[in-house]
Amino acid sequence: MKDNSVFAEKGDEFRTESRMSDSERREIALRLAMERSLREDCLSTINERVGRYLEVKRCFPSVIPYTHFSPVSGECTLLYRDGYFFACIALCQALAEAIVRFLCERNGLPTSSFCNDVGKLYKRRIVSSNCRAALGTVWEDRNDYHHLNPEVETDTKRLHDLAKEKIVSLGKVEEEVFKVDIVKGKIRPRKPNHWK
Repeated sequence: MKDNSVFAEKGDEFRTESRMSDSERREIALRLAMERSLREDCLSTINERVGRYLEVKRCFPSVIPYTHFSPVSGECTLLYRDGYFFACIALCQALAEAIVRFLCERNGLPTSSFCNDVGKLYKRRIVSSNCRAALGTVWEDRNDYHHLNPEVETDTKRLHDLAKEKIVSLGKVEEEVFKVDIVKGKIRPRKPNHWK
């Protein structure tokens, strides 16, 4: 007698295993195997993930304005946490580029190349020398990661260190650009035009 304990949803009806097609059985088996694999992977790496998250979470401001790139900032942290260092590096670089373009637009400056734009922002005192240096750190080797050049780092330990360096630097940029004070329980941006 067949075990009828496995059910598959089909429209509004539920079908027992004896009524399932072979492809439906394979789909359920694949789903169960994937769930088991993901659960085991998560549990086996949870200590490392928590450690990486705590390493960088404090680097970012607790509040930033809602912009088209705001959710990406959180994704950088999650990529680092989960050990996707290459993706973290590339996304940090893309986010740095978006922030620089955003700053130029908010301050009425024409945009050109990243390095030129950072120079303009620094000359106009929109960013400090520390922020300029942090942007440079994030941007370093950008083309290698963006274009997947052969020179790109592949050693996991080195990628970990590079990703941490870039995400910490990105946190410094966001901290300066979107700095706020809390006055009587209300957020008061230090640079209000970055929050409009």
